[in-house]
Amino acid sequence: MTADNSKIISLKNWKEAALELREETSFLNYLKALSFHDLMNEAESARNELNSGSINKEVTLKSKTILKEFSNRLKADGLSAGIISITESAEKKLSKLKSFF
Repeated sequence: MTADNSKIISLKNWKEAALELREETSFLNYLKALSFHDLMNEAESARNELNSGSINKEVTLKSKTILKEFSNRLKADGLSAGIISITESAEKKLSKLKSFF
């Protein structure tokens, strides 16, 4: 009997992915409740954290989630054409950063 290893995932990786999804969902719900001004303040805070050099999983998740919320708000306003490509590019870069941790 042979096993198809491509369909097997480790329990640890699954738990980490599930935890990240819960954290992202929770933070996204928080961001949805913010005014645009407060969302800008959160984005500025995340930018400062990224610029300080203290990049970790939490900072990358926060940045990715803030980008997602901006994208969602701009889609609602019909201004999403340009932001989608920027968001996708930034998410790819943040995913690469996250893989270092």
